[in-house]
Amino acid sequence: MATQSRDVRGMTAAPSTAAIILIGNELLSGKIRDENAFWLTGRLRTLGVSLRRVVVVPDEEGPIVEELRRCSSEFTHVFTSGGVGPTHDDVTLPCVAAAFGVELVVDPELERGLRQHLGDRITPGHLRMAAVPRGMTLIHGGAYLWPVMQIRNVFVLPGVPQIFRAKFDAIAEQFRGERFYLVSVDLDADEGSIAACLEAVERDHGVAVGSYPRIDREADYRVRVTLESRSRPAVEAAVQGLLDTLPTSARVVRVEPPAE
Repeated sequence: MATQSRDVRGMTAAPSTAAIILIGNELLSGKIRDENAFWLTGRLRTLGVSLRRVVVVPDEEGPIVEELRRCSSEFTHVFTSGGVGPTHDDVTLPCVAAAFGVELVVDPELERGLRQHLGDRITPGHLRMAAVPRGMTLIHGGAYLWPVMQIRNVFVLPGVPQIFRAKFDAIAEQFRGERFYLVSVDLDADEGSIAACLEAVERDHGVAVGSYPRIDREADYRVRVTLESRSRPAVEAAVQGLLDTLPTSARVVRVEPPAE
C-alpha cells in the first residue's frame, strides 16, 4: 500500500511534493467554504511534504480528469476532496477511472459494508458508491466506516471536513519526511527599506524568505519576515545574517522561535 510514497521517502535528495484537488460546484459558487485544503496544507507541512498546487474544479469530467492526469504526473502525492457521495453530481470515482484508463467495478467489500450499514434504507444511489476504479486500494483505519481510496499516487478522500481529517490522519505517517525549519522575525520597518536585505539573505543562505506587511493598528509590528529551509543550520545562519544587515531604521520586535 502506498509503495510510491515509501520509495520516495527513501530518496533524501528528492523531498516529497503534493497537490490538492478540491472537487465541487458548491466551492466555486461560494455556497460552501472550503476547510480541507487549509487544514491539509498545515498537516503536510508538519510531515515535511512540500505542497505545490491547490486547484478547485467543478463536478465535471473534463476538468477533473485533466487535473488528475496533470497532478499525478508532476507531484509525488495527490489528494482529492469531495465527489464520492451517492448523488448524481458525485463523479470523482468515475473521473479517476477515466484519468487512468481503467473501468469501474463493484467492490464486494464496499457493497457488503453499505448493505450492512444501511439495511432497508439502501438505494441505487448508495450502491453507486461501491463502484470504484479497477486496481484501487481501500485503506481502512481511523474513525468512520468509509475507507481512503488509493490508485497509483492519488488518494481519494471524502469532502466532509470531519471525515476528511480523520481519514487523512489515519494514513498520515506514511508521508513523513525531512521536516521544515521556520523562523519568523517581526519588524517595525517599512517593507521597501528591507527589500534588498531580504533578497541578499535568500541568495547568500539558500533559504526561502517571505515578507508579509501588516496594516492594522492593533499589531505591534509592520512586517513579518519568515525564513525557512529543511536545513536548521541554514535557517539559523540566515536569521543571524538578517539581523546583522537590517538597516538602522528597522526595529526588531520579536524572533519566533528565538534564534539560538
